[in-house]
Amino acid sequence: MGAILANGRRRDGAAAIHRKGLAVLEASIDAAPMSFPLSVLLLSLANPLPGSLAGPASLRAPLPVDGAGAWLAQKPAGALAPSLQGRPVVVDIYASWCPACRTIAPTLRSLAESQAGQATFVTFDVSDAATLKASRERARSLGLGAFLEANRSQTSLVAVIDPRNGTSVQTFRASTDAGAYVAAIGKARSMIRR
Repeated sequence: MGAILANGRRRDGAAAIHRKGLAVLEASIDAAPMSFPLSVLLLSLANPLPGSLAGPASLRAPLPVDGAGAWLAQKPAGALAPSLQGRPVVVDIYASWCPACRTIAPTLRSLAESQAGQATFVTFDVSDAATLKASRERARSLGLGAFLEANRSQTSLVAVIDPRNGTSVQTFRASTDAGAYVAAIGKARSMIRR
């Protein structure tokens, strides 16, 4: 079982192996150079960012989102494609396996009908590798490639975007509030007219 120590306590074999493993781990941590502080690594494990963690320069702070928190691209991508100019662009990140996406789909369909001519609706399907690949190609052609890459894991995210500069006017998460979408589209439309 375990050896009896001088103070009369038993030393379990598992505890000895555990201590030896910790010593090896500590030695390897001390010997390996770190490209970023340990605190950054620990924080990233508690709250992972989308994409890869290449170092502290790649860390981005979250932007406010209606509903659940999400990570969004901070830098505007620039003007969107000419075909999207003149009207707010409503972008939906959709996946067939996402329950929230299925819940908001009727609201977005109704909104697309009622706002026809007032806004452009774009859906990026990220359900699987094939649909994501097609969505990436379409996003790049529309000038929304950076937006999709930053938000592709945020299913049920809907953003109202100003096509002149690619910035989000308002972002929603799993919202079925058609009035809030209409208000955001109206706000974006007034910004475009300026």
